[in-house]
Formats: sequence, structure tokens, C-alpha cells
Amino acid sequence: MESWELVIIGAGAAGLAAGIYGARSGLKTLIIEEKMAGGTTTDAPVVENYPGFSQIGGSELAEKMTLQCRKAGAIIREIETVTALELIDKRKIVKTNRTYYEANAIVIATGSHYREIGVKGEKEFRGRGVSYCGVCDGPFFKGKRVLVVGGGNSAATTALYLSDIAAQVMVIHRRASFRAENVLVKDIVTKKNVQIFLNTEIVEIKGDKLVTTVSLYDNKAQKTKEGYSSNGHAIQF
Repeated sequence: MESWELVIIGAGAAGLAAGIYGARSGLKTLIIEEKMAGGTTTDAPVVENYPGFSQIGGSELAEKMTLQCRKAGAIIREIETVTALELIDKRKIVKTNRTYYEANAIVIATGSHYREIGVKGEKEFRGRGVSYCGVCDGPFFKGKRVLVVGGGNSAATTALYLSDIAAQVMVIHRRASFRAENVLVKDIVTKKNVQIFLNTEIVEIKGDKLVTTVSLYDNKAQKTKEGYSSNGHAIQF
């Protein structure tokens, strides 16, 4: 069993930053990542809100972070999943799908996973028209047509934010009424460029290089609606 002074779980921006600090402090540092280093940063086509870069590709920024972390002396092991922790004793045990590690200290920087709706085309067009952060990616869709999926506060605030940026916002919600706060719903219905589809679900996301069209299913009428084009723009979950 390998022994480390510091084991970091997760190699997103937070995990890589922790790795840089740990390694520069002289600690024998290991970072374990279930996928590839860089985290959700790699999903962003362009990043314009990171200090030091007026504009940079998400994958390029993630690559720079990873390289800096490795240069600092941290070891990064990718495609390795942590399955259990034993934190009772002074020496901590990290179990993965490959082996066991012993550590003086553990940093958990696993980040978060976007909630997916699980329709055909969602994974294929992620980062190519399918987005999970309206505030992050909204400026890329200025003057364009976007579609927001959901009926809670998150969807409502995203729709309101995008209504000031996009030419048209379509809000798709599978239920008969919104779950969002009334004040948000009232604001949405007053927006002239927001179109609401209740009792409606996305069946499939289509396109070529970018999203172009979505198929919607009307739960009340029990029929599929075709041709709701996003004009190669965005679907926001």
C-alpha cells in the first residue's frame, strides 16, 4: 500500500489548486481523478471570466492548470475511482477501484455533477449547444434563440437572465405549473420574448456540428411536436 502525506480526491480546478499548494509546501501529494484532469472546465468552449485570461478555451485552461500542478510536483492519477474512505485512525485509508492508499491528510474536491435529463442527443451535443450554466454561457448566445428546461427556481432565474440576452427564450416544463417562487413566475410571464410550454418534455436533441432542432412531447395532447429549432444555438438545463 502506497503512503502519501496528502491525497486529494478530484482533479477539477479546486483539486488542482489544492495539489499545487500541497506540493509547493513540500508534501508528497497524490491527486486521484475518476475521469480526466480538468473537471467541468473542459466542457466550456470558451472561458471569459477567469482572472488572467480575457478569453481562453476551457480545455486549454484545464490543460494549463494540470501542467502547472504536475510541475509543482503533485502526482495525478486519472481514470481511477475512489470507492471508500477509512478515516478513523490517524493514518487515513483511501480505497480505489485499483488499490489502497495511506495518507496523513485527505482533501475531498469532488466538485459537482450536472443534473442530466437523459434524452437522446444530450451527451452528444454537450458543449456544442447543450449547456448547464446559463450565467456562464449566456453571453455566447446573445441575440439568439435558446431553450430552458425546468420549472424550479434555477430554471426560472436562468430564463429571466437569458431573456435580457437572447432574442427568444422558450421554457419547457413537464408539469402543469411551475415549482418556482411566484415572484419569479410573474416576472417570466411579463417577458415578451419568453414563450412557455407546460406539460411538455424534450424527446430528442438533434443537430450536426451544433444543436439545430429539438423534438418535444406534449403530455396533455399526447403527441410529439417537431421543428422547434434552436438555430444552432443553445439548450440550457
